[in-house]
Amino acid sequence: MSKGFYYAEVVAVEQITKHMVRVTFGGEDVSEYVSIGAPDECVTLFFAREGEDRPPAMTEVDGEWWFHGIEDAPEGRNYTVRRFDADSGRLVIDFVAHEGGVAATWALNATVGQVLLWTRPRSWYNIPATAQWQLLVADMTGLPALGRIIEELPSGAQAHAIVEVLERGDKQEFETAGDVTYDWRFGSGNGDSASVLEDAARQWELPDGEGYIWFAGEAASSRVVRKYFRKELGYPVTRFEIIGYWRANSEQWLEKYKKYQEEALAVYNGALAAGRSQAEASEEFDAMLERVGL
Repeated sequence: MSKGFYYAEVVAVEQITKHMVRVTFGGEDVSEYVSIGAPDECVTLFFAREGEDRPPAMTEVDGEWWFHGIEDAPEGRNYTVRRFDADSGRLVIDFVAHEGGVAATWALNATVGQVLLWTRPRSWYNIPATAQWQLLVADMTGLPALGRIIEELPSGAQAHAIVEVLERGDKQEFETAGDVTYDWRFGSGNGDSASVLEDAARQWELPDGEGYIWFAGEAASSRVVRKYFRKELGYPVTRFEIIGYWRANSEQWLEKYKKYQEEALAVYNGALAAGRSQAEASEEFDAMLERVGL
């Protein structure tokens, strides 16, 4: 498919846990979707604007697909592809269902026949072939990706999962060929109260041998965990992927970020120009933001 976006029609909606809604998409575009095969495969979903039955189409300008020339661009949010079946042309996305957010509110009211638009996929999970074990840490926003990672583990792969959910009714079970242990944390984090993931990740007794850390949760928590493995333990950037999937007080943060955006991007691009990897450039980008209180 040459286009940089896909339209997708809701074909099924299911409440799978207390606060998680599973939406299955189909349609001609979905049957042409090309998966990148990564377990944390992510697309940006765009929702129809008020009074419309689908988002407007993107256009390409200088190689960039976007809503060019559209003053009131639709709202978009990033979501993990929980499952994709190329044979049936069906793609599944799990939504954390809570009142307030654009995507969550949409998911709570999703009905068969509604149409969304989404972008080409991207991913971050990249475990080294030499890794002997994995530590997987996530709140509910990262749970769909964590579930897919676990389900796709090869036989005998060692992993420990620390998962923070709103209540016991949000616990999930996964079929896997891997050897996985779990630490479910109930009633904390997820925008409802303080997260316990930072302490849980630091307190877990790391096994011997080379490991790989994958974390998906609130951005401030991700920074604390990244510092622990990178600065305190000296892990190279190839041995972890620690991602902020969402940010508390995002509107206030974004307002302040606008003042430093140009400087921060210059730091990132300068690091790439100096021959550093994307992970190392991202690290310098984040350090610069921390210095200015972001």
